[in-house]
Amino acid sequence: MATKLFDDAIRFVFPKNCFEEMLIKFNVLHPVCSKLVLSRVLGLGITLGSILLFVPQILKIYNAKSAKGISLISQLLALLAAAGTASYSYKKGFVFSQWGDSLFVAIQLVVIVMQILFYSDSSAYAFAFLAFCWAYTFAVIGNYIPAEVLISVQTLTIPITVVSKVIQIWQNYSAGSTGQLSIISVFLQFAGTVARVFTSVQETGDQLLVASFGIAALLNGIIFVQFLLYWNASAEEQRKKKKKQ
Repeated sequence: MATKLFDDAIRFVFPKNCFEEMLIKFNVLHPVCSKLVLSRVLGLGITLGSILLFVPQILKIYNAKSAKGISLISQLLALLAAAGTASYSYKKGFVFSQWGDSLFVAIQLVVIVMQILFYSDSSAYAFAFLAFCWAYTFAVIGNYIPAEVLISVQTLTIPITVVSKVIQIWQNYSAGSTGQLSIISVFLQFAGTVARVFTSVQETGDQLLVASFGIAALLNGIIFVQFLLYWNASAEEQRKKKKKQ
């Protein structure tokens, strides 16, 4: 059993004739296989990393018992974009390493949205929102949502991503602070979307995915730069909060 799993994993990382070309013939610079294998490794790395992508953010909100500075609309739009990409890729039959990170990101964004609702005046809606997300998941798995709808949702992820990120960028700019945003989560988002541009080109050639990740990488980069610009302001805000306690 373990041997078969290991063999399947090797064959996944080295698809088609790449196993023979790179591991048997030692042709590590094969023009096609080198890019494909790099894409698979990056895809797996991004997927594994995405499991903990928003954990720092979730813990930061939990410890502060507050989601101040985090836009609910921005998180909902980001969730729609991530869920749309995962649903679209699942329907298209793309390899899991290409869209697994979108699935894990969507799950964590559900938690963050629930936290925002729970630590606000809308706490009663937190678990109703979770029930809706479960219903959507089963609808996708059960093929109750037409492919045309999922394609439309994926197309909408581009303007959705722009709007969600611009809202957060504007909120940071207006406050002169990044609030409860986690710099670790933001940096991982930025690095992940940059790598996803490459893997999308290599694995799918799907222009919708390439455009979505390219724009997301640019906007995530802007938010990361805001951390550097507002670092002192955020640190001062934390000191004031500790004094009040």
